[in-house]
Amino acid sequence: MVGTISSIFYSPKWHNPIFAWLGPFCLLFFFRLGNLKAKYLWFGLSAMLIYLFSAYDVVPLAFTFLTALAALSAIHTMIIFTLDRLLTNRTNHFVSTLFFPSACVLLEFINLKIAGGSWWSIANTQYPFKCLTQFASVSGLWGISFLIYWFASVTVWAIKERSSHRSCKTGLTIYVGIFILILAFGAVRYYSGVPDSRQWVKVAGISVPLLDLKQQLYEDYSGSNIGIDPKTSINSSAFQQVNKAWFNFIETSDTVRFKKGVKSLIKVNDSLFTLSQRAADRGANIICWSEGNGIVFNSDEPALVQRGEVFAAKNKIWLLMAIESIEPGKITPIKKFIHNKTILIDTSGKVINIFYKNKPVPQIERTQPGDGNIPVIVSQYGNISPSICYDADFPVEMRQLGKNKTDLLLLPAGDWYAISPYHTYMAAFRGIENGCSVFRQTSGGLSSATDYRGKSYGNLDYYKAGTKLWIANLPIKHVLTLYTIIGDAFVNFCMAIVLITIIYLLTKFIRPLFHNNEMRTEKS
Repeated sequence: MVGTISSIFYSPKWHNPIFAWLGPFCLLFFFRLGNLKAKYLWFGLSAMLIYLFSAYDVVPLAFTFLTALAALSAIHTMIIFTLDRLLTNRTNHFVSTLFFPSACVLLEFINLKIAGGSWWSIANTQYPFKCLTQFASVSGLWGISFLIYWFASVTVWAIKERSSHRSCKTGLTIYVGIFILILAFGAVRYYSGVPDSRQWVKVAGISVPLLDLKQQLYEDYSGSNIGIDPKTSINSSAFQQVNKAWFNFIETSDTVRFKKGVKSLIKVNDSLFTLSQRAADRGANIICWSEGNGIVFNSDEPALVQRGEVFAAKNKIWLLMAIESIEPGKITPIKKFIHNKTILIDTSGKVINIFYKNKPVPQIERTQPGDGNIPVIVSQYGNISPSICYDADFPVEMRQLGKNKTDLLLLPAGDWYAISPYHTYMAAFRGIENGCSVFRQTSGGLSSATDYRGKSYGNLDYYKAGTKLWIANLPIKHVLTLYTIIGDAFVNFCMAIVLITIIYLLTKFIRPLFHNNEMRTEKS
């Protein structure tokens, strides 16, 4: 029960860093040492509950689909725990403690590649522990995850050794020694930074809430009012109703029927430039809008971009316009009718880069993905790279930041209440891994400015009352990291441990079979 509850509390909705250490330990203790009847049934039920409670409102999918994913997740988890028990029942050597963390890290990496990014990496929960998070600059998330899961494995191993009156001092010394070395490295990296020697830039973030726009469209569509709390679940029936009006507006482009909605849409775009002017007047060098905040039909996009060009030239600032360009017409199951992109304009009013979101959210965003590349734009403030929200959930692809020596990542984003501020913390790890500053401007969540150490230089909570405009004075300069050079080599180490373990178990299983066959032959 403690393991189940703890595992829920370190999930994206609650992201408590202490429970991340307690949950795996309790579950492993139960599975390795418990002799309860129907243990597999209880454990499978626990694994499903953990996934369902952790993913509900976080993964924007129907509950029936989440249940199927929960069952699949439980199977993966039980395979790891079963192999671990088979191994530890056959050997009490300290080396056996390496299998469990290696298998868990390998599962995290597989989920990264095929199941939607680094959402379920336990390392994300450790963002408040700055000395530990610095290890991401060496191993990526995987070394931090390994250390947490290894703690569980080593602790349960030590308990078993002590109960059998065997010494566990050497094993504990090895783990504690490595843990202290990693923290010492992190402390040196985090506290020895010299921000004064770096380029300081004032970056402004702007969000204009879109809820009123969608409510106005719904009123035009249905003739009735609907009130939606900004913190409401994205799976709620209210949001589903509003989306029907939104899709009908896109399909018909009926500016007469959707008169109030069109007026609200114009107000949103006007507000973006009004707030941008305030930011420029307060000395901002770079202005970044939140993801898809500027909304236009594709026929109106040139006029909006031209407005941005004039604005940037007039105020001598860099402007990152984050827009949704919509193709009107009949919506079909395969039609990509939204272009989620950023347009970067320099101080002369020239469009320097147009970037399309590389990783649209599966099953949710009907957006044509980009080419997978993250551009680097040379400016008087250093190398700037734009990307969008969900892109930053994929550390492998984001390694381009380190390879291209990006100084500042501009990351427009759009979140919802259940995943804030966890999603912002996830993005900060990309800066630690690749040695760059990250400015994440977020609607529906926490906006944040962090440097190459993950140190915060300002933030804005979308759900607090007031104008969604803020400015951070952010140091930017690229720092070389080992992760940039070796990439996910730590995952290869974990894969090797898992393969060696499987081969070892197979030999232990097959050898008695050969021996029994030989005995039968001799008797014959």
